[in-house]
Amino acid sequence: MERSLKIILEEYFEAGLGSFLPHVSINNVVFGYDHPYLKVLVHRIPGQNAWMLPGGYIKHEEDLDKAVYRNLKLDGIENVFLRQIRTFGDAFRIPGLNETVDIGNSKYSEILRWASRRFVTVVYYALVKYHQTRLINSVISSESTWIDVNKLENMGVDHASIILETRKMLVTELQNHPVASSLLPESFTFNELRGLYEAILNRSIDRGTFRRKILKQGIVEQIDTRKDALGRPSHLFRFNEEMYLKSLAEETKFGF
Repeated sequence: MERSLKIILEEYFEAGLGSFLPHVSINNVVFGYDHPYLKVLVHRIPGQNAWMLPGGYIKHEEDLDKAVYRNLKLDGIENVFLRQIRTFGDAFRIPGLNETVDIGNSKYSEILRWASRRFVTVVYYALVKYHQTRLINSVISSESTWIDVNKLENMGVDHASIILETRKMLVTELQNHPVASSLLPESFTFNELRGLYEAILNRSIDRGTFRRKILKQGIVEQIDTRKDALGRPSHLFRFNEEMYLKSLAEETKFGF
């Protein structure tokens, strides 16, 4: 049963507006990989058609990183690879109070007016294992889902731009941080690994070149064999953590 906007506002702002810093917010770009698609987590609140990035506000005397983890936990997201990327502060990034939202109470109207003022938002990206993540409707949303990063229709405020900018940064992050191992399950096929690189780089990669490059680096090791849907053998791999981290530390370029 969908919760009302009043209930959502009561739960998140239970201590009142005074418990949060004004004009500073958090947005989290949570990526998941569902072969062969790179997906991003979005949600929306009652009375609004646009999808939004998960996020929230920072309490007084609360460290920024702790605020990020607290807000992610509201969506059921825990134990994630997390990195701050940048701030977004365009003067008119947040439109005025949506006149179509009618909650008939001055207390809730005050909260919505407060939330629709100018906010500078600090953006983090988080990486989760898609098939191991159970979404819940957070305290400040009524519906959560995954969408393809190539299909960002009907996004609210500047959140489509935030996703696009974060995705561009993920290309560099892929070379310097354990992005691939944070998105893939513990065991995977070479096809799934190549699909992830293609999804992040947003281009096709030659199958043979990719395989030779990855095997030469020694960052993965074969662990098992399974059969695909057509009964063909398919080798399973996992990351060799030591070699993988060494490769990232040396900033090894893709070359494919």
